[in-house]
Amino acid sequence: MSVLYLNISEAADHARVTRHTIYRWIQKGVTVSGELLYLTAATIGGQYRIEERDIDRFLDALGYEFEKDDSDEDDSTES
Repeated sequence: MSVLYLNISEAADHARVTRHTIYRWIQKGVTVSGELLYLTAATIGGQYRIEERDIDRFLDALGYEFEKDDSDEDDSTES
């Protein structure tokens, strides 16, 4: 299984938040139910990289819910 690393901008797009929010989650964390959670990130070449599965787990812990994106499905049906 290959690992997909996201940069800050890609992670922000993925989570539908700002880049500033991603930095804050990495550096300061978020308190959820009395527990301080941090977004796990690696520094590669002096820049943060976030595994897609790590941001998905983090968002799940925060209670984020995503709607399925059906934008590329064909809505036309012939009867």
